[in-house]
Amino acid sequence: MKVLIVASEAAPFASTGGLGDVVGSLPAALTELGCSVSVAMPAYRTALDRIKVWDVAVEGLSVTMGWASVAGDILLSELTPGVPLYLVRCDPFFDRDGIYGTPAGGYWDSPERYIFFSRIIPSLCDSLSLRPDVILANDWQTGLVMALLNEGAVPGAAGVFSIHNMGYLGLVPPERTGSIGLPYPYYRMEGLEFYGQMSLLKAGIVYAKSVVTVSPTYAREIQTPEAGFGLEGLMRSISGRLHGILNGVDYRMWDPSIDPHLVRTYSSSDLSGKAACKEDLLKVMGLPAELAARPLAGMVTRLVGQKGTGLLTDACSALFSLGMGLVVLGSGDAAYEKALIDLQVLYPDRFGLKIGFDPGLAHKIVAGSDVFLIPSLYEPCGLTQMYSLKYGNIPVARATGGLKDTIVDPDEGKEGSTGFKFDRFHSADLVAAAARAIRAWDHPHLWKDMQQNAMAQDFSWRRSAEAYLRLFEQSVSGDG
Repeated sequence: MKVLIVASEAAPFASTGGLGDVVGSLPAALTELGCSVSVAMPAYRTALDRIKVWDVAVEGLSVTMGWASVAGDILLSELTPGVPLYLVRCDPFFDRDGIYGTPAGGYWDSPERYIFFSRIIPSLCDSLSLRPDVILANDWQTGLVMALLNEGAVPGAAGVFSIHNMGYLGLVPPERTGSIGLPYPYYRMEGLEFYGQMSLLKAGIVYAKSVVTVSPTYAREIQTPEAGFGLEGLMRSISGRLHGILNGVDYRMWDPSIDPHLVRTYSSSDLSGKAACKEDLLKVMGLPAELAARPLAGMVTRLVGQKGTGLLTDACSALFSLGMGLVVLGSGDAAYEKALIDLQVLYPDRFGLKIGFDPGLAHKIVAGSDVFLIPSLYEPCGLTQMYSLKYGNIPVARATGGLKDTIVDPDEGKEGSTGFKFDRFHSADLVAAAARAIRAWDHPHLWKDMQQNAMAQDFSWRRSAEAYLRLFEQSVSGDG
């Protein structure tokens, strides 16, 4: 099975979260199953700075966009051993400080940037004699690829479209739709049209052989008004070719027994090192050592509304009154950043905060805290809860999307509880779930059992890759 994965991100070279992590890890897992996998992504400045060595595979490929032509080169590197990485270089579009924008906001020409990227994929395949059986496109940035496949642009390739976040529709205003370059019928309601604009996400959904989301629960949720972002009717209409496959975790990077970021490694058979990691985390975050005797909550996230940052700020004083400490790492909306900074000033002996992105500190927080907070409004899959489970860090999470699929609450009546969930998106419910976790923490034998259950969970990529391979085979055969 020959697979080309097309995406706007791929870790470790350019990533802002779950999409980049998936594209960075899935190819190796598919390769182990016998697939021949390659990846195509834009040649961002940050990606080229990290890759450093590449070859020029093709020069001067031309893409028609409206009344103009835009040229790009194809660079060749390697994502992981045996997985070619094709980088689409077009400096006017991609030689910029950020991937999607700057702290001041997203780039104004984002639609054109990814229309160009999508439209060059057929030329990339032709010029390099790539003959993929399947093209896996990801999120709105590559939704147009599915429409191009529907036009026969890559003969013999079945299109599979992956939705990582339904909240980003990839809208193109009416005055800029000429750059899309499809025949007129595609611009009708049955095609890309969305309330007077064109949606590149909708292009992927409508024209793919199969559509996949990153968890089974999210596949159901996006068929409802609460999570469908105006496309819930479309999602219900394609439910026969809509699938939910949980993302996987790269345990080569996230395993407390081998993690180089930790002051002391540990495992489910010997948890003693976790106490040392907690002491180290308190020291790094400037919190008093006395907090080691109380439950410590951690949160590593984007500071945006979707991630429940507002719930956290509303809940902080109540959490502290319960005797809990808190450490947070993240960046995002300026208002949320300021609110957390103000809280840290009010509670300097309970609350450690770092604004920004620090991979090493993220590992320390996952290992050193006792409870991991994930109060998301919606969460297509989520990876941080999978990391926390592996590290014996008990998640407190809202029961949505992949969080609902991957955490077992004691109140569910199932064996092997691994965390605590709450349903209503309200700070009081977050506090109530955290209080349940604290009561469990106060009973060491119960807490250790939950840690053992959590660390025994297996969310490795192989299981997810096997599900993807089955979906690819169905899509090629026309049964997707």
